[in-house]
Amino acid sequence: GTVVKDSLNELKNRPVLDLHGYTLNQSKYLLQEAIKHYHHMLAGRDPDYPRALTIITGKGLHSSGGVSKLKPGLRTFLAGVERIQYLEEDDGFKIRFRD
Repeated sequence: GTVVKDSLNELKNRPVLDLHGYTLNQSKYLLQEAIKHYHHMLAGRDPDYPRALTIITGKGLHSSGGVSKLKPGLRTFLAGVERIQYLEEDDGFKIRFRD
């Protein structure tokens, strides 16, 4: 909805998607929408649009067992996405968009 669209529009100024507090399904949806948004903006050849996106999942310190619930599911999701490269970090992922 509008909240997602407003969040996506902010990515140009601050290319960070913070998924703290979201469920895995919500996180996958938001990440999928962000990736679609990036591909759309980059296809329009906006020279000012960042070519990388930081995804914050958190380390899972507040999750039961102290392990991130989001990272494994998002890692699997990202592995199936075309035209990106991703690097796993302690608290999330860095995504680079390819042409």
